[in-house]
Amino acid sequence: MTVRLEFLDSTNPHAIYIPTVRVAILADFPLHVIPFFGEKFRRGGHFKSWFPPIAEAFEGVSDIDLHWVVLSDRTNTLLEVRWKNQTFHVLPTTSKGRATTLFAADRKAIRGCLAEIQPQLVHGWGTEDVHALAAATSGIRNIVSVQGLLSHYIFKNRMHSREYFQALIELYVLRKAEILTVESAWTRDLVLRRAPRAQVHLVEYGVQDVFMNTRWQPDPETPAAIFVGSVAPRKGIQDAVAAFRDPSLAHAQLWVVGVHSSPWAERLRLSGGPNIKWLGRASAQETAQMMSRAWCLVIPTRADTGPTVVKEARCVGLPVVGTRCGGLTTYIQPGENGFYADPGDIQTLTKNLDALLSDLKKCQSMGAHFHEEHRQLLSPRRTVEEFYELYRKATAV
Repeated sequence: MTVRLEFLDSTNPHAIYIPTVRVAILADFPLHVIPFFGEKFRRGGHFKSWFPPIAEAFEGVSDIDLHWVVLSDRTNTLLEVRWKNQTFHVLPTTSKGRATTLFAADRKAIRGCLAEIQPQLVHGWGTEDVHALAAATSGIRNIVSVQGLLSHYIFKNRMHSREYFQALIELYVLRKAEILTVESAWTRDLVLRRAPRAQVHLVEYGVQDVFMNTRWQPDPETPAAIFVGSVAPRKGIQDAVAAFRDPSLAHAQLWVVGVHSSPWAERLRLSGGPNIKWLGRASAQETAQMMSRAWCLVIPTRADTGPTVVKEARCVGLPVVGTRCGGLTTYIQPGENGFYADPGDIQTLTKNLDALLSDLKKCQSMGAHFHEEHRQLLSPRRTVEEFYELYRKATAV
């Protein structure tokens, strides 16, 4: 149920007065979902889809005064908007040359904004940009949430030079932050290797309502596995493409939902057969509809703190074929609602996919396993309840 903590009547001698806690969240919130901003503020690439459901769930919390601090290169002036009973402070920034200065201009702007907000707690969400660094160095009680663990990802995939530099900053932040949160036990273990003395809490990120409300109805005439994510080596899409070249999967299709604009991705696309459909970027609604018709999700990732798409697939009801290289180990019970294959083990991956895509009844039976439990686990309201408890404890006098 929605968290609703009302102020009690202070004139009643038996009432317990719960003071409002003011929290500033520094995050890459997708501003385009807020009507005031709209499509002009939509950024390219994948956006952080878990933030809007969290903001919507926080609307029902009465004793947290929540302020989101968001950087955007789509404005030249400071903007302040109220939405869902929360305040969004949008600070102008540039799109290039930020990390090399240790985000000096951004951190100065954030410090000025925090001086105006006067929060008791600063929550920096994500070590891939300035947010975690600004929170950890704010001089205010702070929480840092890990989204992607760059200091691990850089060993699994060739990345932009900025991200190698950011991985070094991440290591500093993991040791500097007062409280850390992660979205999976897999990530928690890796974080504790880097910061053994850190106070780490596991908080699952909820998924968008569209996936909760989508009914799984796999098309019996078209056995299909769906891949959703960046068409990049770290996601392991190359393994899925190799598996669908095998004659045993000639009867089935692979639907690839994601941008394939890099030279590497284009070469991979050209290497695939006619049973691979490259569908490009899709909205959450379009992705949910495709999931509703697919037989399973395939995600042979090399490293992922989540990934979110596995959570979305499990809320719809799909079985998942993946690896043990990420937080997806929380949701996949091998042989019960999915399968594992080691990265690069095309033979096992092909066998696992064939086992699902050749038997619809088995596929449906496996998809149903722990389906309802995962839907409850991945509710945004549960996410907010857990952060609420952290906020209250972190600011208790």
